[in-house]
Amino acid sequence: MAAKDVILIGVIVFMFAISFFIVYSISNTVITTMLGISAINESEAAVEALQGSQAVTGRMDYVVFGVFIGLVLALIISGWFIAGNPIFMVIYFLVVVMGVVLSTVMSNVWETVSQASIFGTTVTAFPITNNLMMNLPLYLAVIGFLGIIVMFAKPYFSPQQQY
Repeated sequence: MAAKDVILIGVIVFMFAISFFIVYSISNTVITTMLGISAINESEAAVEALQGSQAVTGRMDYVVFGVFIGLVLALIISGWFIAGNPIFMVIYFLVVVMGVVLSTVMSNVWETVSQASIFGTTVTAFPITNNLMMNLPLYLAVIGFLGIIVMFAKPYFSPQQQY
């Protein structure tokens, strides 16, 4: 059933966002410390490698957004190919409502974690993820409504007769 995929999208995006947020914070702290130690940053190659690592971790925001878009497209495609009876639209709607409620909790957890003093200004490196997570209930509601439309409003195709 594609309805539970709406909840799955929220949970997967939340896991990626929290994981990458913590990894970025830790790696940024370690790399900045290593660049400050003269025994480590003596060679130009070492400095380039550390700065390259910092550049890679700086792109984690785009990875979270890419995962989100990929999951939404997968929901739309699977909703098109799954045969849906309009009777189950009520169940789909209730599952989407449960997903929105759960995403509200995840959004509040994100706000608490991202504003924690231990992470400092790490949230400024994640503008897309921060917007996505702060508005996750709204995004999941729209995605759920879109899933309902795709699954239950598509035209009926009768089985082909074989000759």
